[in-house]
Amino acid sequence: MGTNSPDVILDKLPPDIRAVLEKCRPAYEDKITELTFRADRPVCIYLGCKMKFITNSGLLTDSVNSVDLLTTSASDISDIVLRLCDYSIYAYQNEINSGFITIGNGVRVGLCGSAVTDGGRIVNIRDISSLNFRIARDIKGCSARLLSMIDPLSGVLICGEPSSGKTTLIRDMARRLSYRYRVSLIDERRELSASTRGRYGYDVGLCDVYAGYPKGIAAVSAVRSMAPDLIVCDEIGDRSDAETLSFCLRRGAAFIASAHASSMDGLRSMPYMSDIISSCAFGSIVFMAGRSQPGRIDRIYEMSGKND
Repeated sequence: MGTNSPDVILDKLPPDIRAVLEKCRPAYEDKITELTFRADRPVCIYLGCKMKFITNSGLLTDSVNSVDLLTTSASDISDIVLRLCDYSIYAYQNEINSGFITIGNGVRVGLCGSAVTDGGRIVNIRDISSLNFRIARDIKGCSARLLSMIDPLSGVLICGEPSSGKTTLIRDMARRLSYRYRVSLIDERRELSASTRGRYGYDVGLCDVYAGYPKGIAAVSAVRSMAPDLIVCDEIGDRSDAETLSFCLRRGAAFIASAHASSMDGLRSMPYMSDIISSCAFGSIVFMAGRSQPGRIDRIYEMSGKND
């Protein structure tokens, strides 16, 4: 059996749950985008925008009222969390505090539970009650058309709602551009490179990869030691990101990044994002069509100045 995303997920599940998911695997293997477990609730599997449930006999159904649905108990959730952490919660504490754990093939597992805080900072998440496995995709060549239409050295911001294909597009851009320019890839959540134990699950070309680094620390380190033409990262939008962009731009590095926004008005309404746009950090702002058409580009704005 190859090491693909369903394999990676199934390997982290208790044997009884894994057995049921193996039964229905042909029905979801090529289409699955997310898999969600909730304590004492039916397991949900997402095939694109379609939500399905699973029976204990291994069938997919549209109805939450179907008899004999596969459910996960609180103890099942705890067991899965231990498996995700290779039975060492302490080793994964920083990721848990951030609300996710990234496993092989760039699969990101979101965690939901009760936060333990100290001075406004999350120091632990206990009583985890929900786990969402989000499947990463690697589609080589998907950025070719976009790269033929824009100047990457002017900076590119890829915008869209969750599951619209932003990360997949950025990964391919970084890979292709690394054969023309010096590219530093900041992979804070390990989704872009699928980095585990020093090995990359995805082909990232000649990128210099900062896996698990906070964006600001990685970007400063990159411009000081790797002299990148381009810095590529996922999901920006807070004050520290604005400060990081400004620092790197002054030192000659352009950015390719993403943001959660489905329109220019929505993007400008985000705290700090209006300042980021006005800083001329991005010569091109690209909007994805949405989760119903993942990977499709809807609109490109060419930003010529501060009043765009």
